[in-house]
Amino acid sequence: MNKMKGLSVVCVACFLSAMPLCAQDIEKEFEEFEKKQQAEFEEFKNKADAEFETFLRETWKKYDAFAPVPAPVRPEPPKPVIFDKARPAMPLVAVKPGALKIPEAPVPAVGGKVAVDPKHPDLPAIQDKPAPGVYVPGKPYTPVVVKVPVVKPDRSVHRTPVEFYGTDFEVATEVIDHFSLSGDKEANVADAWKELCQKDYEQLVSDCMTLKKEKKLSDWAYLLLTKRIGEQLYGKDRTNDVVFLQMFLLCKSGYKVRLAKIDDGLKLMIATAGTVYGTPYLKMEDGDKYYVFEPDPKGSKSLYTYRQNFADAKNLVCLNIEGIPAFAMEEQDRTLSLAGNELKVQTVVNKNLIDFYLDYPQCDVVIHYKTPMSEELRASLYPQLKKAIEGKSQKDAANLLLNFVQTAFQYKTDGEQFGYEKPNFPDETFYYPYCDCEDRAMLYSTLVKELMGLDTILLDYPNHIASAVRFTEEIPGDYVQLEDGTEYLICDPTYIGAPIGTCMDQYKNVAPEVIY
Repeated sequence: MNKMKGLSVVCVACFLSAMPLCAQDIEKEFEEFEKKQQAEFEEFKNKADAEFETFLRETWKKYDAFAPVPAPVRPEPPKPVIFDKARPAMPLVAVKPGALKIPEAPVPAVGGKVAVDPKHPDLPAIQDKPAPGVYVPGKPYTPVVVKVPVVKPDRSVHRTPVEFYGTDFEVATEVIDHFSLSGDKEANVADAWKELCQKDYEQLVSDCMTLKKEKKLSDWAYLLLTKRIGEQLYGKDRTNDVVFLQMFLLCKSGYKVRLAKIDDGLKLMIATAGTVYGTPYLKMEDGDKYYVFEPDPKGSKSLYTYRQNFADAKNLVCLNIEGIPAFAMEEQDRTLSLAGNELKVQTVVNKNLIDFYLDYPQCDVVIHYKTPMSEELRASLYPQLKKAIEGKSQKDAANLLLNFVQTAFQYKTDGEQFGYEKPNFPDETFYYPYCDCEDRAMLYSTLVKELMGLDTILLDYPNHIASAVRFTEEIPGDYVQLEDGTEYLICDPTYIGAPIGTCMDQYKNVAPEVIY
């Protein structure tokens, strides 16, 4: 028995003494595995860089760009329609809407419904979601995961503040400070690519990608950031250098972009998830549309570009804005009053954010509709409106919000205010002096959805947009009935003085398209 106990003690002692050795072996094996993985990645990266250099060095092929897709123009009424309260009540209508409108944009995966087949409205969203990196109009776009570059250890870093919409973005720019293209020929572009690939550019790209996440930059904001870095380093006159730097940073960040020679200069072309209106584009062999970034309206439609993308570029530039960029605050205050001064609200928006929105391309109205309101505006507006509707029935609360949107904002068409079709982002409606029917409909739908928790849709008529609400209380009025039987009461923020459930006369027999 004593021998057995002794043997057990010896065995336990041997096992315990071997544990540190096992742990050391495992740690060593893991380190070797990591080194092997990094070496394989470096080999792949170097191969992709060299392969792309070859494409850049080849003679670029001539293409003719497709004519721009014009932005949808609604012949909106020059003035809003005034509701006549003295007129006898009209018979109520139940409108069968037209087809579900498929936007020329991805539907955000967060904050909205997925545009599934109307005959199968309960189809789970996950089954309607394309693979990462694949864009299908009206469905969510999911990017391919791109890893932030590994930065060499013990490397000293000096960062330069880059001013971007009133905000300093700290970026390690030393590897590109003295960069300059020697020309715009194929060989010059290939040499420049090779030169930057051989430098320690990882810290620069890592800073950019990290800032994108930390500052909640949309893809378009990130695109503009790369341009701003180049302009601050080289000046606005060195357009070829700025454009090449954009291409390099965006390719290394995983985006499908390419260079093109147009009228003896370099231009950036971007593949987008969503249609960019009013911009020439090229449809390449991969099936994606590449839009000319900041085209010259008088420029040639003929261009020259290379045959293949950078191998690591997997993602489209998505036009959605799912988070508000964290720009430094430049407050712009405004007081809005409901007709009769029954309700006054004080609002605050960020002028830096407004400037960014003004630089956004013309795109589908759903992009504007699904963009969230900024926290600054929400924090100033919502407590006042919540207090105003507190304790009211759904009917009374919805009417108060409708009256607020109808009367607190002055009306003008986009053509009158901007000179072109421009739906507002939420904060813009509280900044610019005027707004039109689509801006009002989007705002009202957002307020009802977020303050009352009710489901809303937009009704897209041939020359007008209104809202509709799915109430959970029985409220009579004009409504639209979807194919599944769901009823949405029409609420028109441009029909001044009209209560909820009132459709303009000219649309009572018109089947609108539905925007979720």
